[in-house]
Amino acid sequence: MKLVHQNYIRASGNNKYFKIEIDPITYKSTDYYKESVIAAQMVEANKSGQLHLMYSGGVDSEYALSVFLNQKIDIIPVIVRLSSSYNKHDIDYALSFCEQKNIQPLIIDIDYDNFVTSGKMIDLAIEMKSSLPHYTTTAYAASQLDGTVICGDGEPHLAKNNDSSWDICIYEFEYSLTNFFQSRKINGVVHFNRYTPQMFRSYLTDARMQDLAKNAVVGKLGSHSSKWIIYNRNGGLDLKERPKFHGFERIEKSPIKQHESFSELEKIGKQWDGVWRCEYHALVKDICI
Repeated sequence: MKLVHQNYIRASGNNKYFKIEIDPITYKSTDYYKESVIAAQMVEANKSGQLHLMYSGGVDSEYALSVFLNQKIDIIPVIVRLSSSYNKHDIDYALSFCEQKNIQPLIIDIDYDNFVTSGKMIDLAIEMKSSLPHYTTTAYAASQLDGTVICGDGEPHLAKNNDSSWDICIYEFEYSLTNFFQSRKINGVVHFNRYTPQMFRSYLTDARMQDLAKNAVVGKLGSHSSKWIIYNRNGGLDLKERPKFHGFERIEKSPIKQHESFSELEKIGKQWDGVWRCEYHALVKDICI
């Protein structure tokens, strides 16, 4: 299975040389949910072995999981549980959702303090070329699975500039799992939420994204808080809005954060902290043909 359908979006370079190339999207897409369903069916048709979806408890992976479940596709949600209850807030959401849907998740427990002190975190971060430690536990858990592994993220992100223009932003660290899947030859999809060019286009041109780019939504500085509107627009999913977490809130306040591995990663990770930006209207004009 291709990590990205038709390889329509590609990353290259590092740090200040990091860049993204996106092919013109000539097919006029329908709404984002319908394109997501088509993508899920495509993944199911091309899978190898059991389908797994890395389910963090966040809305992005919950959306992806919901799309597969709505199509009655056999998929196992995989929840990574860090010891010392470091990610309890996300775990609670994930377990509650699985209980509501009457599905049995696969839980992978990681002793996080040992994960850090043993050098596993820094070793994986270097292998993945990641400037952040956040995805290392996801990578480790994915490497323990057989079959096909899906990650539910990757939707286009908008950020407002000081001059009130808006940019599409893609960060180099988002490609750390792509690097890992490639190096470990893991079969699956890293960014399901933009797996096909049609998904990318339909999300990019959703009415909410257009309103943000026109400064028609007062007080917004980015598109993260608008995800629920787009995810819930057409599929009847009724995903619940919740506070935005990155999963490291408790770790950052814990003694383990003082371990030398974090300071080492902060130093060496600077070579992989690139960001690609493109003004929204210019990108839409360039690729949405």
